[in-house]
Amino acid sequence: DEKFKKQKTSNNNQDVFDIVIIGAGPAGIAAGLEAQKQNLKFIILESTKKFSTIINFPKGKPIYAEPTDYEQKSDLKISDGIKESLLEELESQIQDKHLPITEGTYVTKIEDENNIFSVITDKKNYKALRVIIAIGKSGNSRTLDVPGEEFPKVFNRLFDPADAKDKDVLVVGGGDSALETAILTSEYAKSVSISYRKPSFARAKEGNADKVKRLVEQNKVKLLMETNVNEIKEDRVIIESSDKEKIELKNDMVFTMIGRELPTEFFNKSNIKMEGELSLISKLQFLLLIFISGVIYFGKSSADLYKYTLGEKVDSFSDFFNQLFTIEFWGKFISLPAYLLETLTSDSIRIWSVTKYINAFVAYIVLIGALILGSYLLLNFLKNYKDKFALNWQTFKYAYYIFIAIFFSYVFFGGRYFGIEVFGKSQSFWYTAFYSVTILVFGLRRIHVKPTRYIKYQTWSLILIQALPLFILPEFVFPFLGKIGALGGENGFVFTQVFPNQSYWRSYGIVLAWPLNFSNLYNGNITTFWLIFSLVQTFVFIPAIVYKWGKGAYCGWICSCGALAETLGDEYRTLAPHGAKAKKWENIGQWVLLAAFIITGLKLISILYKIEIPIINENISYTADFFQKFYYIGIDVIFAGVLGVGVYFFLSGRVWCRFGCPLAALMHIYSRFSKYRIL
Repeated sequence: DEKFKKQKTSNNNQDVFDIVIIGAGPAGIAAGLEAQKQNLKFIILESTKKFSTIINFPKGKPIYAEPTDYEQKSDLKISDGIKESLLEELESQIQDKHLPITEGTYVTKIEDENNIFSVITDKKNYKALRVIIAIGKSGNSRTLDVPGEEFPKVFNRLFDPADAKDKDVLVVGGGDSALETAILTSEYAKSVSISYRKPSFARAKEGNADKVKRLVEQNKVKLLMETNVNEIKEDRVIIESSDKEKIELKNDMVFTMIGRELPTEFFNKSNIKMEGELSLISKLQFLLLIFISGVIYFGKSSADLYKYTLGEKVDSFSDFFNQLFTIEFWGKFISLPAYLLETLTSDSIRIWSVTKYINAFVAYIVLIGALILGSYLLLNFLKNYKDKFALNWQTFKYAYYIFIAIFFSYVFFGGRYFGIEVFGKSQSFWYTAFYSVTILVFGLRRIHVKPTRYIKYQTWSLILIQALPLFILPEFVFPFLGKIGALGGENGFVFTQVFPNQSYWRSYGIVLAWPLNFSNLYNGNITTFWLIFSLVQTFVFIPAIVYKWGKGAYCGWICSCGALAETLGDEYRTLAPHGAKAKKWENIGQWVLLAAFIITGLKLISILYKIEIPIINENISYTADFFQKFYYIGIDVIFAGVLGVGVYFFLSGRVWCRFGCPLAALMHIYSRFSKYRIL
């Protein structure tokens, strides 16, 4: 840490420590030993006594130094044993170290005062260049929130297993604390039951799970899996199973070992954000990004409606800005929602064009929101962060974002509304160009930060695939070869089957397979080549690589969505949502996949057989087109576009890939039969 070294060298204040360590558990003591080796001036602050958490373990609590293959690099070593042996071992390792530990000092918060941290305690304050927080999960115990939890027989900690002698014990929970409580009390109790809401002990250490299994076989412990405590009575407990069956147990003692809440109050007072926690400003930034994405993705589908507010004579940005200062413009702009609603409810509206007006209405609303919210956040930024400017990666990154936003806004709105083409290139060219440049820039950054062989190979694979088949070939090479006649004549195979009407964009399908890429199997001119190629690609080639290397072989090494997530999204990958609810969200992709099958199937049937649906007396292709429009709005625009981009820096870059991508959902099915099956 070069900044720390410079601060330490220039610090002449004897009252300022190099490091203040909060917490004297194993982590805090290990940090102190390392600081001592580095000849740093430090102090360890502990609210009670050193190793107090271990001291409060129940008698004879087993200790597992897992994972067993982990190399302990700290000078403070931990080995298998029990509570008492661990304490003796830890004390012996530090007895000659004379660490500066101050016990009985409660830290209330940390303040940043001109790059010097002030550690506020209940006794005195300490100043330091750096602060290490090693307090563990020292918050309050979680509660069941059921009737009877206030009875004196209910505990959230085991002190002495002998207290359970000849009693009927219920342990609630499925982690190590719960299993260890059941193991220890089983030696004394009349009966021990474990109530856990899940079907298996996924979070417990293997040693604890094995011991419980043996105790179950010996009839010393009874498992009540997939159950929840419904009510606690003086001499009984009522348990409810997953099928709503009520089970009544005789009971003298209940241990609610369901974990502890994090000490969020301390972090909030210190203005320290925890992983996944969003401040009010962060939430507003999140909302602004969604608004901006909404303006772009909904606005591009309703471009012709700009004439209603700007008139027919706007052909340049200068004309546009001139219109901004007219009363006529603002009158029409303010009345635009009324115009759209009137059009949507009129008898003249056609169902096939209704999406255009819906898109325009949504774009209008989010534009207003973006302007108001953007102005507020800009003023807040100038007020709070103007003095913290520095020439570093963060500054470059945000400057790059701003440049891309401004340039693409110019290209997008200029091309959409005024026919402007920068250097004669279309919007799609610049979008693909900057998409490729972004993967290159952030990919090189990723290689610099994590220079492992795997990261280098993977990142260069993504960079080159994005740059060559997805940009350089369709934008430069194929048009050049076509121009000089190297691809054959107009009636040849290439221009009738591969690139009909010089549609070089179809080469995206070489990399982006159906159903991620709809174009080659839904476009009005579906050719035999792309039909066969796409079917072989999706149902032969991809299953083969998934079987051999797993789902990540395509998502993490080939796909352009994965390329952006692995490079631009690398810094934000830890923000991905976790837990049971997030796993349920992953099923959304299966429904998207089903919709893709139905829409594509209807389109192919209409083209191959020209079937009509008797009930509605319309060609089946119209039905496919109707559903495709809603698929486009719901999946391409809202999910992949607005949400996929809008939540990128808040919920990681994998939101689309993980929850909405139909190809990922299809590969998930393939993975069930591969060497790397996902169960």
